[in-house]
Amino acid sequence: MKFKEYITEMAQRKLTQPVIKKINKEIHKYVKDTYYQQIPLDDIFNAMKKHGIVALQEDMTEWDGFLMGGVKKTEQIYIDLGFLDSKDDSGHVPQYEVVPNARLNLSYFKMQSGKYEVLAYVS
Repeated sequence: MKFKEYITEMAQRKLTQPVIKKINKEIHKYVKDTYYQQIPLDDIFNAMKKHGIVALQEDMTEWDGFLMGGVKKTEQIYIDLGFLDSKDDSGHVPQYEVVPNARLNLSYFKMQSGKYEVLAYVS
C-alpha cells in the first residue's frame, strides 16, 4: 500500500456518534453520582475496551501512568484514544492507530474528605 493511500484510509476510520454514546453509557456505569476513594481509571479504560477502544500515551502505546493533583482545583486531562484492533506488535512496544475524532475527557477533584469527584466521557 502506498503511503498516500495509507493516510487516506486511516483518515476515513472514525468513531460514529452511536458508538461514542454506547461507550459513554458504559463509562457512566462507573462514574455516576458518587465519590471515590481513588479515580476508577481501570473501570473507565475497561469500559472503553468493551467497545474496541484503548487509551493512549503520546507515543501511541497503551496509557500507563498515574494522575496527580486535583486537591486545590479541578484537574482536567484529555487522553487520546486508539482502535484496539489496530494493535501493531512489530516494534518494541505495541502501538495503536489513533482515533482522529474522539478523546477521553477526564476531570477530577479531591475533596477534604479524601474522596474524589470524577467526571469522564468520550467526545
